[in-house]
Amino acid sequence: MRAALRVPAVLMTVVIGTAGAASCSGDGPGATASGRPSAAARPSAPATPRTPPRAADLPEHAVTGDKRPEFGAASTMTRGYTGKEFLAGLAGDWRLKLDEPVEQEMPDGGKRTYVNGRGARGMTLSAGYADHENMSSLLCRTGTGRSGGFGFLAACAGIDVAGVDHGKASSWLARAKKETDSLYARKVAETGNKKEYVVSGVFTSGPVTMVLHRAYDKYSLRILGGAVASG
Repeated sequence: MRAALRVPAVLMTVVIGTAGAASCSGDGPGATASGRPSAAARPSAPATPRTPPRAADLPEHAVTGDKRPEFGAASTMTRGYTGKEFLAGLAGDWRLKLDEPVEQEMPDGGKRTYVNGRGARGMTLSAGYADHENMSSLLCRTGTGRSGGFGFLAACAGIDVAGVDHGKASSWLARAKKETDSLYARKVAETGNKKEYVVSGVFTSGPVTMVLHRAYDKYSLRILGGAVASG
């Protein structure tokens, strides 16, 4: 993990199109008969930054998917926290294979590094690095009927970031699972649709925010850094 996480930051570049030149000449490949660049040639507007919500404005209890909370973009959990030892521990304890880091382009045009892992029992994880070095997010998934699945999620919630109250995180996760399971069962009884989607109440401790999703037979635990405004 030490070498794998050193991903160059030079890939965070912005490519500027040549639509302006085409509009001036009127005969570029992106120009219309009026001399204006076509829609395909116009540079796209930058994505609007997501404003982190206040913790007090987020739901405390489970809600249906259409009411799921919105967060700000995940950022560094704590400066200097790569999570490499934590991920290595998860991989060893739960028999996960960690892949080499990969880069993914984000909606705002930037790139984020991810380290993904998967195990034979259907457990998966994906750790995100907004600056390619310090961990900004962790997503852990398991099947609702998987043996040991909840233990895996609990292990993920034990992320060793300074400032996280692990006792409260453990209690929150147990309650979140109970509430999401209850709401899921109620919605299925109402609609007859087993593909209902529900989301737990939100837990914030120190620099991280946690939320549990249930979609049919899958649990997804999201742990985000900087996604909620402090104070």
